[in-house]
Amino acid sequence: MELTDFSIVFFIVMLGAIVQGSTSMGFALTVAPVLMLINPNFVPVPILMSGFTLSVYLMIRERKSIVLTGLGFSVFGRVLGAIFASYIILIISQVYFSLVFGGLILLAVVLSFMKGTWEINRPKLFFAGLLSGIMGTLASIGSPPMGLLYQHQKGKVIRGTLSAYFTLGTLISILSLSFVGKLSVNEFKLYLWMLPAFTLGFWLSKYVTKYLDKGYTRWAILGISTVSALFVIGRTLYINY
Repeated sequence: MELTDFSIVFFIVMLGAIVQGSTSMGFALTVAPVLMLINPNFVPVPILMSGFTLSVYLMIRERKSIVLTGLGFSVFGRVLGAIFASYIILIISQVYFSLVFGGLILLAVVLSFMKGTWEINRPKLFFAGLLSGIMGTLASIGSPPMGLLYQHQKGKVIRGTLSAYFTLGTLISILSLSFVGKLSVNEFKLYLWMLPAFTLGFWLSKYVTKYLDKGYTRWAILGISTVSALFVIGRTLYINY
């Protein structure tokens, strides 16, 4: 990797880690478009491995704020969503699902501005996990459904609980890819290139959380979810039309 490319990779990965470390989501959305242009092999395995490590970092840092109640339902939903997406992608065009789910996320963002809060219960945890698994498999961005569900919680609770969920969910994705031969030495080397950058970015994110915890975490999640949905829709339309 040339020095210029390495500098770009280092900066964008560090930035993505700051976003992820302060909100528990947004790493793949931040880094994937740029890294794909530099080296397509960065996507998806090295980014997934980096996201997994970041989730572990965050889960350890916010371990006192993790709410385990109902987490198993969202993880179960994630597994079923990934399996369902792997099946439907064989019989129905991915284009339609990317557009539909992108639209659903935008709708959820709009609905979130309605008065009141979103009660977190087992059916909603399962459904959010299911949507997360489907979107993560079809569009490589699965964080918005869970983020929107937890948007009214305290910043520490959001970061701790979602990091625990994404640790398990990302591990499932990595294992699934390894079973179909997508995990090689080359992908692991690219992950090691990213390791110093996202570790530094995660360390810096603790300074951002002090600001977001003053009441801005929800707005950060809504912003990331909106950009995620627009990115999925825009990328799908650009590639297919």
